[in-house]
Amino acid sequence: MTPSKHNLGLHVYAVFLAVATFPLIFIGGLVTSHGAGMAVPDWPNSYGYNMFLFPPSRWVGNIWYEHVHRLYASFIGLLSIGLCLWAFLGDRLRVVRWLAVAVLGGVIFQGVLGGLRVVLVKINLAVIHGCIAQAFFCLSALVAVVTSRWWAEAPNLSRTKEIRAGRQIVRLAGMAVAIVYCQLIIGAVMRHYQAGLAIPDLPLAYGKVLPPANLNDLNAAELRHAGGDPLLLPSPPFTLAQVWLAFEHRIGAIVVSLSLLLLVYRVVRLNRPSLLWPALVLGGLLLTQLTLGVLTVLLHKPADVASAHVAVGALVLVTTFVLATRAVRLYRPRPGAESGGGEKNPIENRIDSTAPAFGLAGARQ
Repeated sequence: MTPSKHNLGLHVYAVFLAVATFPLIFIGGLVTSHGAGMAVPDWPNSYGYNMFLFPPSRWVGNIWYEHVHRLYASFIGLLSIGLCLWAFLGDRLRVVRWLAVAVLGGVIFQGVLGGLRVVLVKINLAVIHGCIAQAFFCLSALVAVVTSRWWAEAPNLSRTKEIRAGRQIVRLAGMAVAIVYCQLIIGAVMRHYQAGLAIPDLPLAYGKVLPPANLNDLNAAELRHAGGDPLLLPSPPFTLAQVWLAFEHRIGAIVVSLSLLLLVYRVVRLNRPSLLWPALVLGGLLLTQLTLGVLTVLLHKPADVASAHVAVGALVLVTTFVLATRAVRLYRPRPGAESGGGEKNPIENRIDSTAPAFGLAGARQ
């Protein structure tokens, strides 16, 4: 059987997997925010029970966060197996099959990594586990995009008059994905090393543009911020490494904001509908993310706000990634494409008002 270019059922399933992955990132954020990463000290069992037979009566306190995290991760694993089976049993293109294999391999690797973090009690593995989760979210979104009807029917604009602007968007989007991902890595390190409140004020750092550069200055700055009362000093005291890690995250937020605003500006100027929708959503997510970051500091890092900050950060990454993927599809030369073919596609000049904001399902040009 000749592979078809679009399989609606597989696409809907891929979209469901991508959407279902998002709550897992939020739950993982709650685990970190509540310090529940070691609440269940064994793996793959839970207090000696089979993970799936662990009595609900014992899901109390931080155990609830960690155990639900494990169960939901297992659910994503089952969905990934289903995606792989569907891709290979259906008449799909080879690229979709390999992407499905990558999704399955990614979720297995992520599960083992999370288990080793518990067994070996290594905080660095927790950081890597959080960063790989973001990459897996992007991979699941990529499968949803590639299996969509839009992907199959997207015009080839590599030989049109807007190619220069299109290639610029491809470059900007690629750089933005790298910048956002690096910022998420810094954020993961900061969270796991308890540096989120190492700088307690905004927008300055202990009342100055730059944070203290030595331990004496840091002690004096903390005492000044505490109003001279030693009883109000943080316990345990923050280190210089934690302070500068928090400051690096703030600088990263500025860099991310500038790169995303420039990307959104270029996309709006080009006014290509299939890129405009995710760009506008990206602008809204950026504003939400900055707001959550400020609230995390001002409200002294409440678990739900801090976890929402992590989750929206993941949405910023995946939306930027989807935008980059769509731009590459439109403006990268394709083998055997005819000159000017993109301008003749009737889909090119039509806007589907029902196109999803993230561009994951059936959006048309």
